[in-house]
Amino acid sequence: MNLVVYEHITSGALCDEQLPASLAHEGEMMLYAIVQDLLQLNDIHITILQDKRLSPPEWLINSKRITIHSCANQQQFEQQWQTCLGEHAYFLLIAPETDHTLLALQQQVLAANKTYFGCSSEATMLCSDKLRCYHLMQTANIPTPTSYSASNALLDVCLINQPYIVKPLDGAGCLETFKFDSVIQSREYLFSLPQDRRDRLIVQPYIEGATLSLSIYVDGEDIQLLSINEQLIEQHASQLVFHGCAINSDVTRQFSQQEATQLAINIHQAIAGLSGYVGIDFILSKQGPVVVDINPRLTTAYVYLSANGLHNPALPLWQHLQRLDQQEAQYA
Repeated sequence: MNLVVYEHITSGALCDEQLPASLAHEGEMMLYAIVQDLLQLNDIHITILQDKRLSPPEWLINSKRITIHSCANQQQFEQQWQTCLGEHAYFLLIAPETDHTLLALQQQVLAANKTYFGCSSEATMLCSDKLRCYHLMQTANIPTPTSYSASNALLDVCLINQPYIVKPLDGAGCLETFKFDSVIQSREYLFSLPQDRRDRLIVQPYIEGATLSLSIYVDGEDIQLLSINEQLIEQHASQLVFHGCAINSDVTRQFSQQEATQLAINIHQAIAGLSGYVGIDFILSKQGPVVVDINPRLTTAYVYLSANGLHNPALPLWQHLQRLDQQEAQYA
């Protein structure tokens, strides 16, 4: 079996622009973690695309079970990507939802009649729009912060004077996410922005509690809880900054495996088409879990889960791949 493991930031897709160092580092960590985990399993060959400006580790270069397509410019990237779409059947995509990047890649894979180990296009589209996702979870009675479009809602003088979170409608992680202590500060920030930029933001009331996430793997109706993660987030001035995850910390033990599994089931029932690796970000408030984001892809928490070493988090993907590959062989 050959699996294309595609990580967008490090793939060469950004060859013709400056590579964002922190995002490239995060991308490399996710890519290398899952590739190493897959190599611990049998009967799998891995193909990756990589920006030529990056220096892959020796184990990656020397492995006979990995093919690296190095890309020095945008044209070369496009050629290598099209080659992968033409020659390989199975794809795992790691890319941000921002600007529909993940969705566009996913649609290319599906248009080539290849298998994508991830959510349906409809689920990815929904999870990439935090306002749509908010309305759906509200309908499903899943606790979630009230969300407003920043284009007009927070400018209403009727809103309560309390701390607010301002973040992109389609953002990933803490990218361009700000916390303001009052409605006045929130408005001042929003009014300082051009209208087109403000239109791409949402506003949510700040909720006190531990910032946690679930890492799950979905294969049909089978939902595997991989880990409960504490998200390490700091505030620098008004900006929130993500500093990684902690697995099995004192904070995560406040939320039981049973509670985590039930939350995952509720999300799966509410959002049709969730599949593969999915991340669920939530705040453990005094009233219980409040769901903030659904990430329709593998997230940074995978790196810390992999390093934890208690089990191989690539195993559900490998089993999923094995089953589909056997079905393909049966009907060939």
